[in-house]
Amino acid sequence: MKKRLIALLTVLALTSLTACRGDENVFNNGTSTATPSSDVSGNFVSLADGDSITIFDYDMSQYVEVGDYHAIPIDYEPYDLTDEDIDYAYMTFIRDYASAVDASNYETGRAVHDGDTVSLDYCGKKDDVAFDGGTAEGYILEIGSGTFIPGFEEGLIGVMPGEEVDLHLTFPEEYHAEELAGQEVVFTCTVNGIITIDSIIATANENRDEGTDPIESEDDLREMCRLELIEQVKAYDRENIQTLISQNLSQIVTEKQSFPQELVNAYDELVTRSVTSSATMYGVDADTLLSYYGYTLESYIAEYSRPQLLNDAALYVIASENGLLQTDEEFEKSLQEYADSYGVSVEELLTQLTREEYRVYFLEENTLNFLTDLYTVE
Repeated sequence: MKKRLIALLTVLALTSLTACRGDENVFNNGTSTATPSSDVSGNFVSLADGDSITIFDYDMSQYVEVGDYHAIPIDYEPYDLTDEDIDYAYMTFIRDYASAVDASNYETGRAVHDGDTVSLDYCGKKDDVAFDGGTAEGYILEIGSGTFIPGFEEGLIGVMPGEEVDLHLTFPEEYHAEELAGQEVVFTCTVNGIITIDSIIATANENRDEGTDPIESEDDLREMCRLELIEQVKAYDRENIQTLISQNLSQIVTEKQSFPQELVNAYDELVTRSVTSSATMYGVDADTLLSYYGYTLESYIAEYSRPQLLNDAALYVIASENGLLQTDEEFEKSLQEYADSYGVSVEELLTQLTREEYRVYFLEENTLNFLTDLYTVE
């Protein structure tokens, strides 16, 4: 838990990115965030050797003309964070930290009250046989939250920690599991202890970054959760805006003349390598993987290689106009930082892409961040 951020946005059920969605980037193996590709054993897949042809070998302004990049068509509504989102996130936040409270800090000297958060062991049985999904140990439950079927949480009020109690209950007729709907069951429960808000706050403070102010109260804890959720939503909105910029950039780009064939071939090869790497991770060949999405390797290359080249050429022109092209020193620093972020060496990174191809990736990243700043309102 030390220094980690709780992924609050997961409670908002925001859609995640999926493979083969239509805006793949061959410089990051088809994902929205560049991650070194690996095979099923966790070893790096050797994909690149020697030098390669990239957009840096040509004057891209001879091949593309870029229109007003302040007017890329973006149709996006920022996520509207509601009080209900914050409430639900706070419940998740509390559960996360409550599960990290050491059992030695549980309160055990009084009975359970409505509104308490408890650690609970339970086993549900129908006709004296445990049913699937009805057993857990150390389950964190807020009494009165309505998490369990009617009568369950109410039946724990007044129970002393360490005491075993049988709850004779009936599942609702409309319960989603047909084999349990309307059925009489018995839950044998033991409350391990009551997890007080003070112990949760203490645990949260133990896991705060050094130098940050301690949390003094539950109001502070809720405010910390709210601010973190706001930042997560901003990051989510920014990522979506950047995706739309990448997808729609071609609408303001005009191809002035055909790209050099050797550059076209290099992008086709990048697409092939990217797909092959992904296929290796799944234990299949490229043709088999692409067939799952209705492609052949040839049709996939035809759909994604040229748009990627066109976008990269446009990004190069925009970077040139705005002083975003990296010096050799800046590039080497970025490459080292990128390697460090994944805990690998630069040499290992260069088994994925050539040095020139990483230069293109950093160009994409820096220029898309520049464009996203134009469209993002803080």
